[in-house]
Amino acid sequence: MAGFVREHAGPFILSVLLHGAVIGLLAVGIWNLRPKPTPKPQIALEATVVDESAVNREMKRLEDEESRREQQRREEQERVEQARREREAEEQRLEELKKQRVQEEEAERQRVAAAELATKQKKEQEAKAAAEKKRKADEARLKKEREAELKRRLAEEERRDAAVGAGLLEQYIAQIQARVQRNWNRPPSARPGINCVVHVTQVPGGEVVGVRVGECNGDDSVRASIEAAVLKASPLPEPPDPALFERNLRLEFKPDE
Repeated sequence: MAGFVREHAGPFILSVLLHGAVIGLLAVGIWNLRPKPTPKPQIALEATVVDESAVNREMKRLEDEESRREQQRREEQERVEQARREREAEEQRLEELKKQRVQEEEAERQRVAAAELATKQKKEQEAKAAAEKKRKADEARLKKEREAELKRRLAEEERRDAAVGAGLLEQYIAQIQARVQRNWNRPPSARPGINCVVHVTQVPGGEVVGVRVGECNGDDSVRASIEAAVLKASPLPEPPDPALFERNLRLEFKPDE
């Protein structure tokens, strides 16, 4: 209420002054209508005219002042409204920029993710293709090696068959048996007619790496003496043809024949 009175104090005062001036003019008019016995009222009329002019000027000044203040209020309100509109426009612009930035960041994130996925898929495809290529190459190599090994074995078998057919294997075994018998020390318990099967393991070059006496009509002393003779005969004679080499040999030990 107090704010309303302060805001409208100027118009209120102006209204009071205007009413007072009207009342004053009416009073002057009534005063002028009464009888004029003497010429003195001429002076009073001039004074009244002067007072009315002053009132009019004051009223005009007050009206101008009020118009000026009203204009200032309107201008101030317009400035406030303009500032509000500019502030809202700026806030909206910033909000749009924020949304645009979020959209751009999301688009960039999706682009990077898509690029990474594409790179990953490409690497996986390249790795898969390389693995498939290597697998095929390994299969081809293994196939070639198997074929080569098969050809080598076939060739060795053919050579071995030819050597066996020529009696070279019998000669080879006979040489080994003869060397073992030359290195055998007959124990006192050995009876005539010893017949034992000896299993010999050798490596290329004839070195004996294992010996075991199988079926044998001799006692433990005979068995031990045969094993010692085989080890003493190492390295064994080489075969006349490499195709005749056997890692595991089966010899018949018959020293009395």
